[in-house]
Amino acid sequence: MITDERTQQRPADTVDLARTRTLPPRGLAAFFLLAFGISWGIWYASTLVTGVDPMLFVIVGSFGPAAASVIVTAATQGKAGVGALFRRYSPLGRGGVLPYLLALVPGLFIMLSGMFSLLLRGEQIDDTALQTALHSAPATFLFIALVGGGNEELGWRGYALPRLQSALSPFASNVALGIIWAVWHAPLWEIQGTSQAGMSIPIYVMLVVTLCVAMGHIWNFSRGSLLAMVIAHAAINTASGLKVAAFGSEGELDALIAMTLLCLIMLAATKGRLGLPRRKTTEQLDS
Repeated sequence: MITDERTQQRPADTVDLARTRTLPPRGLAAFFLLAFGISWGIWYASTLVTGVDPMLFVIVGSFGPAAASVIVTAATQGKAGVGALFRRYSPLGRGGVLPYLLALVPGLFIMLSGMFSLLLRGEQIDDTALQTALHSAPATFLFIALVGGGNEELGWRGYALPRLQSALSPFASNVALGIIWAVWHAPLWEIQGTSQAGMSIPIYVMLVVTLCVAMGHIWNFSRGSLLAMVIAHAAINTASGLKVAAFGSEGELDALIAMTLLCLIMLAATKGRLGLPRRKTTEQLDS
């Protein structure tokens, strides 16, 4: 019988770490400590400095998870690990265009949640404000993708999620990450001008958890694509901004109901696995 010599000689370390959905949890605690320390330190500094727009501190502090992911990856995996981390932005080998279309779905559900305000409570749409917001939506989307939330994804999904999924079930991993992600935002309630400042904390935490579960499905479906995560994050925040323009508020309770429905659909469709295959032998490579 003829065998493929290349298959026989393929070592385990040829697994592409830029497309794995699970990784050993080494360095995870250090990542969270650094992410919180960097972001909270910068955000706290905004209360000590006068004459500077606090939103500048908010933007700079939002790079904490990304910076932490690079620092910890460099310390634990070296230059090759950092290269694999950034190659997660590559769109190649992710399953075509479908993962990126799926990345738009959470934002679509946020938009559809505005129908609760329109149909159930009889609220009126501010047509002028909505038209203005729609005209600026492409620029808003790009801004969020680069520095308004999408920049966080290198840390939350690029580093933390694959390591959590090696230790916990996909659902538990994303619930845990969602709680951590929500708590990370805590100082923003004290900074004037942030969207969090006017939100109910319990509803916000539950909303972030549902967003994390939905994004976890997209992450697994796209074989760990950071580009898909950036698109999803930007779509969600852009959709929330359009809701504010249309109705004068983000309607976080309506958004929570809509996102809970989306999560239930995703969990049912994937039998609770959120797109993560049950066979994880090659994806649990000790790197």
